[in-house]
Parts: sequence; C-alpha cells; structure tokens
Amino acid sequence: MTSGAVDIVGLARALVLEPSLPDLWKANQKPEPIFPKFPDSPEGGVTAWHTMRLTEISADIETQDFSDLGQAIQDYAARDKTRTEVWLRHFANDGVGQT
Repeated sequence: MTSGAVDIVGLARALVLEPSLPDLWKANQKPEPIFPKFPDSPEGGVTAWHTMRLTEISADIETQDFSDLGQAIQDYAARDKTRTEVWLRHFANDGVGQT
C-alpha cells in the first residue's frame, strides 16, 4: 500500500517489555524494546511467556519469573483451565446453548 495507511498496530508485546512505553513516547523518548531470546523454545513457549506477562500487568502485579518457558506454558494452561471452568459454569447457568 503506497498511501501510508495502517490497518492495525500491535503493541502488546512491546508493552509487556516496557509498560511505560506510551509515557516515554509522550516525553519524546523513543526506546526500542529489546525482545527476549529464549534458547530451545518449546512450542507455544514464547506466546505463553508474553500472555502471562500481560496477565500480570492487567492484575497490577509483576512478581513471577517467567524465564522458564516450560513453567510459563504450565501457568498458561492452568489459567486457561480455570477460565474455562468459570465460563462453562456461567453458560450452564445462563441456559445459552441448551436444547
């Protein structure tokens, strides 16, 4: 596209690395996020790492160490299991999808 128009800009991973990035941009500072490199990344490991970091930020906590991608995958799976149980209970009580 030659017009320079943009359909979407993804900032989630950059904000995981530097949550104050918008404030830095407003202050005319333009840091480039340094994305972590993980040796021997298991399938889904990097996505799980970023997801769990976003989960922490949304809960206003940053206490867990996600340097172990295997642990990040386990934490991600546990979080999704809990979320699935909550949603299944919600929809079972709501009568949606029942015939």
